[in-house]
Amino acid sequence: MKRTVKYLSVFIVVTIVAVCFLYFNGNIGINKSNIEKDARNSHKIKDNWQVAKDTTETISAMIFYSDDLADHTFSIYVNRPGFSFGYFFRAGGSTIETEKYVAEIQIEGYNERAFVSMNNPQVSKIEIDDGNDVKTIKVDSENPFVVILPNNAGTVTIYDIGGNIIESIQHKA
Repeated sequence: MKRTVKYLSVFIVVTIVAVCFLYFNGNIGINKSNIEKDARNSHKIKDNWQVAKDTTETISAMIFYSDDLADHTFSIYVNRPGFSFGYFFRAGGSTIETEKYVAEIQIEGYNERAFVSMNNPQVSKIEIDDGNDVKTIKVDSENPFVVILPNNAGTVTIYDIGGNIIESIQHKA
């Protein structure tokens, strides 16, 4: 019986040390379900602000905004490749690209891109043409939006409510 308790105690201590080592070396990030909460806490985003977001297995993008659409901030989190767990903050803030235009945010080393906008241009749809099919994503032209697409999704065309093509503005993060 004493041996079992001894081995169990050693196992528990080794497990705690391993988890602490991973955490303090930056290998344990934020759980997918807690990304928005972490962004709000870390960047002191007001609880009454709305959020538009999209999350994949590798990237999470959010834009937080006030009810009157007068103020905003965005946050990008990434799920690092290799030996790490969870999502890690990568970029954020307020930029003219997200405020006035559609920012196309590409994270170096990742095969996805996030389209983030306060929707000042009144985007109503995004079409993705992969050469075989055209997929349409409807967007509420009155509200901010976030859409994450693979880099190899095809040709992405963004339209406003008048059917005019809106160009995205590249933003490296």
